[in-house]
Amino acid sequence: MTDRDLDDGVIRLREWTDEDAAWYAETVRDPLIQRFTTDPPTLTAAEVQAAIFRMRESTTEEGFLICDSTTGHRLGNIALRHDGQVGELSYWVAPTARHRGVATRAVRLFTAWSFREVGLRELWLRAHRDNLPSQQVALNAGFHRDPQRDKTHEAKDELWPMLGYRLPHPTP
Repeated sequence: MTDRDLDDGVIRLREWTDEDAAWYAETVRDPLIQRFTTDPPTLTAAEVQAAIFRMRESTTEEGFLICDSTTGHRLGNIALRHDGQVGELSYWVAPTARHRGVATRAVRLFTAWSFREVGLRELWLRAHRDNLPSQQVALNAGFHRDPQRDKTHEAKDELWPMLGYRLPHPTP
């Protein structure tokens, strides 16, 4: 475990390694991940490795692999794009990890870390209108619906209706 790893005793968020790239490329082929993320089904391990490298060098992107705290088994992905003040969160969970609270735990750990370590004042995320589990994760993790952040987004040759959620920095 590195000093950037986050762990709640059930899940761990750890930095991506080059060895994780093939798993990511294979896992994003899952139909639900394809339905609700912009990753193409043709994504290769080499493209994922390049993205990992770019993220390591970036000052505006953060990301972690979600894994089981005990076994280290890979469970999902969580990422952040930010401008130093406000950030947009995204995540997905592998099919074998769904319906176990993994996404909610990951979002809670990651948002606390983002406020503390990145110094953000606000986080937000968008969930596809048809992605009810992701909408529930946002609410369970403390985000609130923010219709001002709703957006229609063009992805995969379709118009996606996206619902906005907001989480301000908790005040002491």
